[in-house]
Amino acid sequence: MSAERLEVHPTRLELIALRRRKTLAEGIADILQKDLEVLIFSLVEYRGKASILRTQLYDILTISYRKFIEAEMVSGSMKVKELALTTTPIEFDVETSTATGVLGIQFPSLKLIKQKENEQKLRLSLCDAPIQLEEAASKINNVMDAIVELASLTAAIRELLEVISLKRRQINRIQFKLIPQFNTTIEYIEYMLEEIEQQDAIRVRVLQRKRKERAEKSYETDSV
Repeated sequence: MSAERLEVHPTRLELIALRRRKTLAEGIADILQKDLEVLIFSLVEYRGKASILRTQLYDILTISYRKFIEAEMVSGSMKVKELALTTTPIEFDVETSTATGVLGIQFPSLKLIKQKENEQKLRLSLCDAPIQLEEAASKINNVMDAIVELASLTAAIRELLEVISLKRRQINRIQFKLIPQFNTTIEYIEYMLEEIEQQDAIRVRVLQRKRKERAEKSYETDSV
């Protein structure tokens, strides 16, 4: 299926302009393709970091849960519940900002803000707790940093996917719509110019023949 032709006058100036526009479009497509490759490389890198962090987070939570079960086995589930009710909750906040990433893209950035007295309160409230429960609580406390970091990576991955999708749409529009339109229109103008040249050539030959015939008749008349 041929591409739609642009509405232009079939002149040499339009032909030159279209060829320049086609060259420019091809150059832009090349730049976008290079940007896309950089973005895909960054996406793979971010996904790799997120996968590693997710595995580490899973391992920490698994160890914490195991320590929690051990604490229940040592002190009993009722004792662990009593300690949980008397333990001071961990207070924290998440600070949001933006960071400049690959190709100048603004990525969401998250930072965990902990209260300074959290660790001290935690130790005081668990002074009578079994060591396994203290270890589990310590692990969970460290998990918050990993969760916030993973959230930042996930936000960056989502932003990269959106930009990659946009770049692909731009490349596809140039490669599968604009350039085919330019090609079809260029071929049309070239065909029309060739037709005009052929008609002009025929017209010139006709005029030359008529002039020759008139010249011959004039010569014959003069001879008589």
